[in-house]
Amino acid sequence: MDVNVGIGGDSFPDRTEFFGNNYREPLKAKSFCKIFFEALDDFMLKVLIVAATGSLIFEYIGADPEDYGHAWFDGAAIYLAVLIVSGFSAFVDWRKEKEFVKRSQDDEDAKHVWVQRMGDSELQSIHVNYLHVGDIVSLQYGKVIPVDGLLISGSQITTNEAAMTGESDERRKEKLEDCMAQRAERGPVDYNKVDKTESHLLPSPFMLSGTDVASGDGKMLVLMVGENSALGEIMKKLEVRPQATPLQEKLEVIATEIGKIGTYAALATVHVLLLRYFLDGLMKRNIDLFGGESEGQRPFAKNLKLWVDYVVIGVAVIVVAVPEGLPLAVMISLAYSQGKMLKD
Repeated sequence: MDVNVGIGGDSFPDRTEFFGNNYREPLKAKSFCKIFFEALDDFMLKVLIVAATGSLIFEYIGADPEDYGHAWFDGAAIYLAVLIVSGFSAFVDWRKEKEFVKRSQDDEDAKHVWVQRMGDSELQSIHVNYLHVGDIVSLQYGKVIPVDGLLISGSQITTNEAAMTGESDERRKEKLEDCMAQRAERGPVDYNKVDKTESHLLPSPFMLSGTDVASGDGKMLVLMVGENSALGEIMKKLEVRPQATPLQEKLEVIATEIGKIGTYAALATVHVLLLRYFLDGLMKRNIDLFGGESEGQRPFAKNLKLWVDYVVIGVAVIVVAVPEGLPLAVMISLAYSQGKMLKD
């Protein structure tokens, strides 16, 4: 190929097959349903769901027929609380997800470069997703280099490679021939003894993706695209999405610990009540589970209702102990504050 002319469109399929392409799939926002089910995957919400289910079952088991019309109130109230907490949490995360994807897409849409291609006498602006190995890309001051390449012409070009190497010193860039000539003049170098101040004396012809042009302008030949480039290898391993704030994480830990203590207290309460029931019955000899020892009908049903009442008390302890209101209040205030900041 002629580096002064560029490549033609008829070679794109072969180049894509051998070298890959620079196309990056756009980010897709998670659906509300997926985020909602992720919000439900919380220890305390699971405890509340189990408590609500147990409340419904045991309330109906222990209720008299005339009380069936309102026996479901407690369980339904717990379900409603779980729905409100998880639903609002999912809604806030869904909005953040959409805003994150929108901003990422806006940044991605703005990534255009000037390219010299066969058949065009002038440079044409194309999106970085459609670059191929062999393209001639124009380098301009302040622009981020989208792919790895080899400098073929330029004037006073330096690059800031802090994003890749962590070094703030600007690197001089020159054509391969000039770099080889300067290296030959310098002679053999023992790189183990090179001082940090001398490590960048020799220029480099290689342009790394993800770095930006600090000065000068020129042209480079594209060598690596997509996941094979320096930036592509990093992006392949890195996808940053909105995460919980440190305050939310700490509140979640506090809520979980308090909820666990409440669960243990509820279990202890039920066991103590049952223990007292049996001890009292043995001492006073008034336990009659299957009838024959006392007057009245359905002795087992009456005892079962009493045990169910004990379990309901334990469920009430769990519901009272789970502090889902604290994370919800903080989440509402954070969502409101973020909305005000975005508007400003």
